[in-house]
Amino acid sequence: MQRIIKVLAVTLIAAMLCPMGCGCFFMPEDADQPPVNIMQTPAAETPAQAGQTAEAESSPTPAPAVSVEPMQTPEPVYYKSRVNTLNCRSSADKSNDSNVVCQIGFEDKGIFLGVEGEFTKLRLEDGAEVYCYSDYLVSADTQLYAYLTPKTAQKIDMLTGNPVFEADGVTPVMVKNELVDMRLYLPDAVYEQLFATERNITGAPLYTRAVPLMQKDTVKKLVKAYNMFKADGYTLKVYDAYRPLSVQKKLFDIVQNKHWIADPSTTASNHNRGCAIDLSLIIDATGEEIVTPTPMHTFTEESARTCTTWSDEARKNVDYITGIMAKCGFNHIKSEWWHFADTDSKKFMTTDIDLGSLTMKPRQEDNE
Repeated sequence: MQRIIKVLAVTLIAAMLCPMGCGCFFMPEDADQPPVNIMQTPAAETPAQAGQTAEAESSPTPAPAVSVEPMQTPEPVYYKSRVNTLNCRSSADKSNDSNVVCQIGFEDKGIFLGVEGEFTKLRLEDGAEVYCYSDYLVSADTQLYAYLTPKTAQKIDMLTGNPVFEADGVTPVMVKNELVDMRLYLPDAVYEQLFATERNITGAPLYTRAVPLMQKDTVKKLVKAYNMFKADGYTLKVYDAYRPLSVQKKLFDIVQNKHWIADPSTTASNHNRGCAIDLSLIIDATGEEIVTPTPMHTFTEESARTCTTWSDEARKNVDYITGIMAKCGFNHIKSEWWHFADTDSKKFMTTDIDLGSLTMKPRQEDNE
């Protein structure tokens, strides 16, 4: 009993000497377990930790970052010439030509700087700032089309140079020229005029500009054929249409075979009249050209319809094209699988038009 009183007294004295939170331990004299912490307190912060806490408490909360977009420079607007030669002036003064400082050519471009009267100010590639007549400029992305004035005249015999009359000897035989830009009527056709490139039998461009022309009446027939091809999953590919008479002469001098190139000294080609076309087809599903007997303008026996070595697929394709073209008012020749001409070819005038001299303008609806 005295021992119990002694233990209680010691415990009471310890409690009085150690206030709450002092972290004292007690262990009865007969306890086998290690000391027990009956009042744990957080460990004291180190000076470094204390400094970090104070710094964190005293530092202001940073403002959220603001994204600043950089100033964007507007994209330059380009204009291009629609004529072969366009004067560039140092000022917007048309009273004299002394201020003409240079010239630009067809589809040459400059950065648009503004308009002053009848002139547009451009910055050219070399940095020069010039003024050009606004009427001869269009925005650089504008598609240009050829426009020709229709003509009617009495037919002239190529051998004699004399005018041609009807059987009565009095009534003149009249022919017309209404060449139009095919792209106005067939904008979705594919155009690859080989004679405007080096990829032809001469190895040099023969056309001064790649402009597909055809008589207006003929191209309307071709539109019908195009729609039939399109319904069957094909797109028309045009390799040649109107061919100037002077180009015909160059070709004949090289080929020297009237089976493929008509002799212009005796007769004109229907290409020279603007009523013939050299064509193939693109398969819409694949974008590839159909199988043909030979590449375009291969002037050999293999290109003739009488050739017996054509593959079955090539002959089937040529027969298919020929059938549709015949339905739409075109005939064909034996020597060239690709060539078709308007059955009304005698109505049209033989001409020798420099394709580089054509008036080129944006689309004009009233021309169609």
